[in-house]
Amino acid sequence: MKSIFLDEASSDVCFEVSAPVNEEEGDEDTSDDLFHAHRLVLDTCAPMLAALFGSSDDAEMAVATITDVKPKTKIFHHLLLYVYGGSVPKDDLKVHAKDIIDAANKFSIVNLKLEAEKAYVDSTDMTIDNVMDNLLYADAMNCFLLKELAVDFLADNGEELLDSASFNDLPGLVVKDVLVAITRKKKKAMIEVAYDLNKHTFCSRGLGLMSVSDLRMKLYYIGLDVDGSREAMIEAMSNRATESIINDETVD
Repeated sequence: MKSIFLDEASSDVCFEVSAPVNEEEGDEDTSDDLFHAHRLVLDTCAPMLAALFGSSDDAEMAVATITDVKPKTKIFHHLLLYVYGGSVPKDDLKVHAKDIIDAANKFSIVNLKLEAEKAYVDSTDMTIDNVMDNLLYADAMNCFLLKELAVDFLADNGEELLDSASFNDLPGLVVKDVLVAITRKKKKAMIEVAYDLNKHTFCSRGLGLMSVSDLRMKLYYIGLDVDGSREAMIEAMSNRATESIINDETVD
């Protein structure tokens, strides 16, 4: 699909990407940028982008205006290229990680969001000063790997944070996440035997203590969706294990 990326001659839809209305003057070129695309590609790989054009079958080129992607040209270019099978350069993924997360989350480009989240986590030093902002951002964007990094930092630095951070705006589930982080550090051995991919057996308590990255790895290995909360991933693995046990019993 990369061969037809931005190919105006074969395109049947077009994105007009404009600067956000509240963007400060001088931050970026305020001219509009056009990105020609193909409805079939969007329907298949990015349904939320396709939905911007409705279901019209008119012969005229359909145009959708986007005003809330910033910095507009670079980020939307990365987003659309990814939809067409391309990749985002590592340096850009690192520098613009949060902007890419925002755009990918908005238009449900899940794998790009996960890649940008991983790049942000790898390049972020969690500190007393930024942990709360990162935690609130992770919760708002459903970035569970970043959330786990922040929660682990809370678990490791609780005493110092008590005197320097405000907990008033924290989501209620964070308390449970902190307890999980503390317990996981104490019972690491349990995690390693939480799930046997050969025997399709699992320890529910062990699964509950696994890190987000470990859960994602195991979900990917058995062909399940890797995007979701810790609870959703654990439920998916538990359901798969139960289905396998039932199937084995049926065969026997």
